[in-house]
Order: sequence, then structure tokens, then C-alpha cells
Amino acid sequence: MQTTVPVPQASGHPAGTRDGLGLFFTPLSCGGGYLGHGGSGFGYVIRVATTTDGRRTVTVSAHSRSADPQTAARQEDTLSNLIDHALCRTT
Repeated sequence: MQTTVPVPQASGHPAGTRDGLGLFFTPLSCGGGYLGHGGSGFGYVIRVATTTDGRRTVTVSAHSRSADPQTAARQEDTLSNLIDHALCRTT
């Protein structure tokens, strides 16, 4: 499942994202990256992320899923930044 291939840049995923069998690899700002998967439905979004060494894991769930594309894009950016911060934090 950890064997991944590059995701096209126009896919809406962060640069450097790779996709495997249900797992995405996304680079972290502090180096390395995380494996994760997410989903959404009416009124919620969820993201699960684990560092490749398995030492840190974070699950983010957010209420509401905007139908407005710009608001949804900001929400995705916020979720990505929260995951990056949680997994890169040193203390």
C-alpha cells in the first residue's frame, strides 16, 4: 500500500503528493512526509495522517462542507496546514 505514483498537479492535491492503494503520500514542510486518506460527506470532512515512521498520527474532522468552491479550497488548505503543523511540531 505504500508504493505510490505521482498525482497530477491539476488534481488539487498539494505539490509532491503521491497516490497508492488507498493511501496518499504528502510531503511535510519539515521534511519527509505522511501517509493518509480522507473523505467527506454532507456536512463534514475528515483527514487522517501518519508519518512514514509511524511515530505521529493525527485525525482532523471538520463540520460543514461548503458548496462554494473558493470556500471549500480554503477549508482544504486549512486542513492541510493543520496536519502539517501537528506532524512537524517538535514539542
